[in-house]
Amino acid sequence: MAEEKQLAVCEPEAGLAEREGAGRLPDAYEAEYMSGEGTVLYRDKSRAPWPLHAIFGAVSLFTIGAAFVGSGAWIETVATVLVLLPVWLLFSVLRVTVSEGHVNVQYGLFGPKIPISAIESAEMVEYDWKRFGGWGIRLNSEGGWVYNMPGDGGRAVRIAWRDRKGNAKVTYVGSLQSEQLAAQINQARALGPAKQPAALEP
Repeated sequence: MAEEKQLAVCEPEAGLAEREGAGRLPDAYEAEYMSGEGTVLYRDKSRAPWPLHAIFGAVSLFTIGAAFVGSGAWIETVATVLVLLPVWLLFSVLRVTVSEGHVNVQYGLFGPKIPISAIESAEMVEYDWKRFGGWGIRLNSEGGWVYNMPGDGGRAVRIAWRDRKGNAKVTYVGSLQSEQLAAQINQARALGPAKQPAALEP
């Protein structure tokens, strides 16, 4: 197993997304799908804040309650809950892994795997969620893909990179630890090229 650089784990601020920092072992999903290439320099996992869970829970309870007062609504209720549950689970975790070979971003099951050698810059930025069109996975007005979680404090890392065809791409990754994330990406770039597979599109 590749040796990991240990970083401090920061406690989440009240009302913000819960965060698990790099000073931890990878969870089962990360070990299987986000193991990185070469040494893992940084690992971050942000969970949705409790108000988002409360909204999903309230919608589910309302849907189930409506089935009791209505007649013949159980099929619709089951269908609605089956749709809500995977959406709930899918968009409640944002993971980022920085290794010598890649920056791997996963919002649920979706996100880019960007070769370090393809990155031209990585910098911390502050953003207005309204300009980005909200939270989740978004294509903003500037043509950049955004992966952000409610409660990130309007902080993100802007990654400018090129795909295998040389086309310019921009990816924004929301993070309470955006300065640290940007620093680790730039550290990976400074380490020199590793074996680089082609970038995977979001």
